[in-house]
Amino acid sequence: MKKFLLIGATALMVSNSTFAGGILTNTNQNATFLRNPSRNAAIAIDGVYNNPAGIAFLPQGFHLSVSWQAAWQQRLMDVNNSTIGMNKEFKGETKAPVIPSFQAAYVINDKWSVSAQFAVGGGGGKCEFAEGLPMFEELVGSKLLGAQATSYGLNQNLTGEQYFYGFQVGATYKLTDNFSVFGGARGVLANCNYTGAISNVTANGVAAGTYLTGLSQQAAAGAQQAAAAAQQYAAAGMAAEAAKYQAMAEQYQAAAVSAGQGAALFGSDLVLDCAQSGFGITPIIGFDWNLGKLNLAAKYEFRTKIELENESNNSANLTAMATQVPAVAVYADGAKVRSDIPAILSLGAMYQISENVRAMVGGVYYWDKDAVGSPIKNGDNTWEANFGIEWDVNDKILLSCGAQRTEYGFDDTDMADTNFNTSSYAVAIGGAYKFSEKMKLNVGYMHSFYDDHKVVNAESGITRNYTRKNDAVGVSLDITF
Repeated sequence: MKKFLLIGATALMVSNSTFAGGILTNTNQNATFLRNPSRNAAIAIDGVYNNPAGIAFLPQGFHLSVSWQAAWQQRLMDVNNSTIGMNKEFKGETKAPVIPSFQAAYVINDKWSVSAQFAVGGGGGKCEFAEGLPMFEELVGSKLLGAQATSYGLNQNLTGEQYFYGFQVGATYKLTDNFSVFGGARGVLANCNYTGAISNVTANGVAAGTYLTGLSQQAAAGAQQAAAAAQQYAAAGMAAEAAKYQAMAEQYQAAAVSAGQGAALFGSDLVLDCAQSGFGITPIIGFDWNLGKLNLAAKYEFRTKIELENESNNSANLTAMATQVPAVAVYADGAKVRSDIPAILSLGAMYQISENVRAMVGGVYYWDKDAVGSPIKNGDNTWEANFGIEWDVNDKILLSCGAQRTEYGFDDTDMADTNFNTSSYAVAIGGAYKFSEKMKLNVGYMHSFYDDHKVVNAESGITRNYTRKNDAVGVSLDITF
């Protein structure tokens, strides 16, 4: 029984992180990040997110930034499993063509400032695995081949949409002419939808349900024959032989039940249709120390506790499985699933090299392992390091570039088809055009170069190579009133 349930269960273990662009998606906040990823100590309107304490050092008045970003990502799994004759690449296509955001700040006087932001903090698009996940094909292949089939087949597809909407408000106070503090909070509304289907599972060219029904009938007949033999031997006083055939009858009967339940499982399509929603609050504090040419900044975001609740319209066979298999139960109607956002510390420095040139450096640390629901269990927390440079070519044109290293803490035991991230180097380039003293247009492009993460199963020899591809573009308009 368990082996056939496991087939369907594993196919539907599609966790949130499979489809997310990452719950911590810096590219979603403002287009300026796409032209220069080192914004942790910037004194600008995008500082509402990156350096909220630095808002105090903007000119008095109202500041607004309206931004559009778009991202395209591929999630790639190259799998070599000789035990079932599978050597192929599985690809997940992520498209997020419209990711809006805005930041607003009002510098009231030389002491007080208030700010607000709306952005899609995680996800922002759709990810589709047109051929499903390799783990499902592996399990189907191994279980059907292990049930005396010589070949197998299946159709599968999985699609997910994930949006974590964030609305932030806060206030900044200038303690001295050079030092300011920020306090605020971000409300995070999660809205996720997952759909998938496993269909047309075959064994030896016939429907797997039909094949397994036949196997169940054969096993049941064998159980009857063995039970009859056990009775005959018992009547003849041959206890040892009777016990032997009774044990054989029980084995056949167990196989008949298991195959019968597998036949019921594959008798119709397995359909996943689950919507998840939840809400959490992120407290935020920040500091900025402005020393003229040098600006230092820090921001700390506390862990966000989010509990997602399901509204599901899954198929009856999937619903039945959910009562027995935890991996499926997380998508059961009414189920509640934790998906916390980890605490985050960001540090940055900006130095005015000359009248027209600025250099920035920064770092970010994520306490992933403390977040309930994080896929990182045995590895390390995530960190980022970045730098950037900006050049005011003249009073109208600004050019910028930068780079970032992201080191994910996933180790081999944390990597899975449903949950994986690989470390990366990202490069960014772009610029800005100042229409007037009160209006500026930012444009940026970022490309990420992801590491390969190869996982080898020492016992089976099965290998997996995980990687990604990602591009993002953005445009923002900054206005001062």
